[in-house]
Amino acid sequence: MDWTKENYLVSTDGALLQRDVIHANLTCSTWAAGIDAATVHQAVANSLNFGLYDGGQQIGYARFITDYTTFAYMADVFVIEAYRGKGLGRWLVECMLRYPGVERYRRLLLATTTAAWLYEKLGFSTPDNPDLFWQVNRPDIYKKQGVPSLDASPGASSHG
Repeated sequence: MDWTKENYLVSTDGALLQRDVIHANLTCSTWAAGIDAATVHQAVANSLNFGLYDGGQQIGYARFITDYTTFAYMADVFVIEAYRGKGLGRWLVECMLRYPGVERYRRLLLATTTAAWLYEKLGFSTPDNPDLFWQVNRPDIYKKQGVPSLDASPGASSHG
C-alpha cells in the first residue's frame, strides 16, 4: 500500500526499505540503543513495515507486530531529525491506522516515553485498568555485556 502527501511517500513495500537507515536510527534511539543490525533485520522481516520516503531516501519508519486480524503492537516509530516538525510522524501513524483491516482490530498497543501527546491525538489512551497489562521490561538489553547478538544465537532464523 502507498500513501502520498506533497513529495512524501509512505509505503508498505518491503523492497523500498533501507535497512541501514532503520538500523542507524534505532541504535541511537532511546528505546533500542545499541541494537545490532541482525536483530533489526529479523524484526523487520517479521513485521508489517511502513517506510516514509522523500524521493528515494528513507526518512522515517514504523512497524506493526500483528496477527493481521485482532491485534497489533506499534513499534519503532521514527522520523529522522532533519524532517521533524513537519507533521510527518503524525502522518506516518495515520497511514498505519488506515491500513486495511486495522479499523476492526480489537486492540492496538504501543509504548512511548517521547510522544504520548501525538498518540493521544490519534485515539490512543492509557489503560483504564492498570492491572490489565503486565510486562518483562529490559530497557538496556542491547547495551549489556554478555548478551549474545542475534547472529550468535542458535536457531536465530527459526520460527519453530
